[in-house]
Amino acid sequence: MLGSKKYAVQGLIIFSVAIGILLLWGFVVIPEFDKLNENYSLDIEYDAQTTMVDDVYGELKGPFFQRDVLSEKVIKVDGDIYTIQSSVTGTRIDTKEIMFQVKNIYKVDATTQMHIDKEGKRFGFLPGVKKIDYDFFHPAVFYDDPMIFKKTDTVNGLETFVFETITINADTSKTFSQFAPHEIHTDTTSRLWIEPITGNLVKFEKDWDNYLVEDGKRINTIQTGGKHTTEFSELILTQYTKAKIENITFNHFFIPIFLLVVIFGLGIIWIMLTYLDSIRQESRKKEQMSIIGGIVSRISHDLKNPLTIITTNTELIQNEKSTPEIKKKCFERILRGVNRMEYQINSIMDFVRKKPLQKENAQLSEILESSIENAQVPPTIQIKKNIPKISINVDVNQIDTVFSNIITNSVQAIGKGVISITVKEKENDIEIEFSDSGTGIPEDKIKDIFEPLFTTKQKGTGLGLASCKNIVEQHEGEISVKNNPTRFTIILPK
Repeated sequence: MLGSKKYAVQGLIIFSVAIGILLLWGFVVIPEFDKLNENYSLDIEYDAQTTMVDDVYGELKGPFFQRDVLSEKVIKVDGDIYTIQSSVTGTRIDTKEIMFQVKNIYKVDATTQMHIDKEGKRFGFLPGVKKIDYDFFHPAVFYDDPMIFKKTDTVNGLETFVFETITINADTSKTFSQFAPHEIHTDTTSRLWIEPITGNLVKFEKDWDNYLVEDGKRINTIQTGGKHTTEFSELILTQYTKAKIENITFNHFFIPIFLLVVIFGLGIIWIMLTYLDSIRQESRKKEQMSIIGGIVSRISHDLKNPLTIITTNTELIQNEKSTPEIKKKCFERILRGVNRMEYQINSIMDFVRKKPLQKENAQLSEILESSIENAQVPPTIQIKKNIPKISINVDVNQIDTVFSNIITNSVQAIGKGVISITVKEKENDIEIEFSDSGTGIPEDKIKDIFEPLFTTKQKGTGLGLASCKNIVEQHEGEISVKNNPTRFTIILPK
């Protein structure tokens, strides 16, 4: 039940992280990708055909062929507010005469692409254009009449939305400075082909009818004509838009999917690691329970004989017929039984209880001499030592216990012969090797020598070497054993 709750919490955390990152990506990162670039610029060419008067009261002449150019560029950046300079220039192709020129300065929010100085009016489209009407003041249109969605169309393989803006009786006198101070008005129809994914303009056309107005009445037609983007401009605009579609698709779809895959992938790995850790912990608990069961079984077996001896001899002491000599022998047997029980209990406690290390700097040679003395080496065994004077930072009592245990095992294993103790100092650690002249440990048992409850002795607890391994590992060291001859090697950090 607790495990299920843990996994549910992990799943909720993973889900929350995924949602948080997607929100961050969608509302913080994506707008940064979609906003106008500080180096934004645009140049579009139009082919135009027009008729025009020489003076405001004259007759139309032409048609004349004209090349119009729309140019836009950022000239100032103030945070997210960009100042954009826009100009539309019409040049007569045969005479190179400038027929008209219109210049404007716009302040635009780079993130929303809305005009700052024309409230509610849009300068450009954001990605994700819809089939609805928009309020615009577009540099190619000149005027702020609404853009009405009309239809869908295809331009160079791109599906586009066609918007139309119709302007009636707008004052365009400043465009025709040559006719000043006369008042010139215009009726125009502009059509924009917008690719909806990017919001990019890929095609434009415009028809116009400019006329002289006096006292609010139309007096004379000044100019008529129409224009449309050149094939070359349309090709450039569509190619640029196709590249931008790929970029938007990558940023809007593939990266979020990739992020989700990574988040949920890492989340699954996290849950699996947690699950495996719980399995390991459960396995460790079962192993510990198995060890405890084995310890209990061994305790009951090993303490049964001393308890029987103690009970029997206690009864003999209580017997009135027992002589002082018999009672003395009984006390000796009871004492040996108590000592045996104390040994068993201490072995178990040394294995079960991990004492915190009380480290201090000490001479390794002094610790080894103390260990040799504690092991009570009989005269039948010779100790050969190669122990340089080396200072080491350890828990002296616990390391002494390890050395004493290993030496005692060697003494009990060989009975008589030689035990060699060699110490080597290396750059970062110290190697202590204990070897003896005995017959060695059976090959089929050497791999289990440090396992709890494993013993080759009839009266052993099977916890001595396991305790030694625990102590050495607490010191961040290593202990190993090899045969022919039997060699216990301990490596301790300085």
